[in-house]
Amino acid sequence: MTARKKSIAAKLQALQQRFITELPARLDDIDQAWQACQQTESSDLLHRLVHSLAGSAGTFGCTRLGERSRELELLIQQRYVSADASVTDMTIEQRVHELRDIAVQGPDNPVREVHKETVIAPPATNKQALIYLLEDDAHLATETAEQLKHFDYRVVTFNDVDALQTVVAQQVPDVLLADIHLPEGADAGPRVAAKLRKGAAQDIPVIFISGHDDWQDRLNAVRAGGQAYLSKPVNFSLLLDELDSVLGKEQVSPYRILIVDDTPLLAEHYADVLQDAGMQTEILNDPVKILDVMPVFHPDLVLMDIYMPDCTGVEAAQVIRQHPAYTNLPIVYLSTEKGLDQQLAALRVGGDDFLQKPIGDAHLVAAVLFRARRFRELTALMNRDSLTGLLNHINLKQALEREIAQAQRRHSSLSFVMLDIDQFKSVNDSYGHPVGDRVIKSLARLLGQRLRKGDIAARYGGEEFALVLPDTEADAARRLIDDLRQQFAQISFAHDSGDFNSTFSAGIASFPAHVEMNDLIAAADSALYQAKHSGRNRVQLDSDD
Repeated sequence: MTARKKSIAAKLQALQQRFITELPARLDDIDQAWQACQQTESSDLLHRLVHSLAGSAGTFGCTRLGERSRELELLIQQRYVSADASVTDMTIEQRVHELRDIAVQGPDNPVREVHKETVIAPPATNKQALIYLLEDDAHLATETAEQLKHFDYRVVTFNDVDALQTVVAQQVPDVLLADIHLPEGADAGPRVAAKLRKGAAQDIPVIFISGHDDWQDRLNAVRAGGQAYLSKPVNFSLLLDELDSVLGKEQVSPYRILIVDDTPLLAEHYADVLQDAGMQTEILNDPVKILDVMPVFHPDLVLMDIYMPDCTGVEAAQVIRQHPAYTNLPIVYLSTEKGLDQQLAALRVGGDDFLQKPIGDAHLVAAVLFRARRFRELTALMNRDSLTGLLNHINLKQALEREIAQAQRRHSSLSFVMLDIDQFKSVNDSYGHPVGDRVIKSLARLLGQRLRKGDIAARYGGEEFALVLPDTEADAARRLIDDLRQQFAQISFAHDSGDFNSTFSAGIASFPAHVEMNDLIAAADSALYQAKHSGRNRVQLDSDD
């Protein structure tokens, strides 16, 4: 068992022990609530306490105690809600005493572990990916290494099989790029790739590049474990797409799950399980605080108990749905409720799904992961540009307005940048719109790789981009954008009659020189116009006008 797995197992076992330690006090509370219920005929507190025990006991290994608690919960509902005369006080009292007898026997099941297949891979790190390129064409090898360098890939080239095998024995690459036909044979590339993958302690992703495009070459590539096959001349935009896919560079940040449950131990257990699966969690034991937490935490999903004091989960969901910003946010109920009519009634007023307590850890992770991922995907479709994956025009303005407000509160600087690809209409007219799209995507990828985590990039429209750079003075922004301009100008784009390069111009305006959002945008746009008017392929500050 790995250290990480030992750590989560220890956490879950510690929570189980806390549950067992606190169990006598919880049973005392149930006894007292039962006594009060007999005097007042009000079963609300008794029902809530028994419901809480029914939902949590199984999670902490006390399966039989949870089942008996659920049976008692149903008897309470029959006696006090449905007025079923067949359920007597004696029946309920016997079941209350039976809970203590079962609790003395201790857990009857071990604490469950998350199944490996449900765990999300950790987010990709920012380390520079190492690429080994096996290519006997020295010119192509050099050109490929230069192009990939612009996108923060480290490329080591090899022109023969033996040299590659020697280095792989010392350090395994993140990806192997290999030609199919080499001096060692027409299928030397696939043969050495298969050998290296078999001998390596970890799988080596392989992308094949070939000047041949016949069935046998492609079949050899598949049998060697190739994940992509690109024909020469190399289309570097397509190669970058394949590298991004293989290396998981499009992997999303951890999903954020807000857990609302008035049973602290159970909420902690859910949080530990979801965190172990790679998610971020926030716990609320009081639903009244939901609207205070959500704008700060920005959850991808709310996991909420139905039966809570003062405010039920259903009522809390309805309050959440009153806010337009949370109309599509997934809300998943947790409850011991098995009745289909009751579940459907809860779903009709704001919920998206219903999970029954006790729920297995693997089931919980899978259910939450699926819905959080789908929410992210739908949100991206609404908020992001489909070609580049960057924010769209509307969401850029919302982000800029938010960052200006934060800069005002922190008394810090902010720079806003407008970029426009030079003579882009000529690119489309000369090489076609698919090539023009690749130029746009390449610039978007370059921006995404070079900007800081807190920076914001958007496709403003057509071939125009916009950047929000918090805590950045205008001069620092100019240095960054000018460096990006030079890098972009070195990227080659392939077409049928050869290669070409593209450039962009940029205008920069800053806060607090411009306080209002519209003024800031107009100033950057004006600076961009000046850059274009002054000859293109340059960066212009608003203050230089």
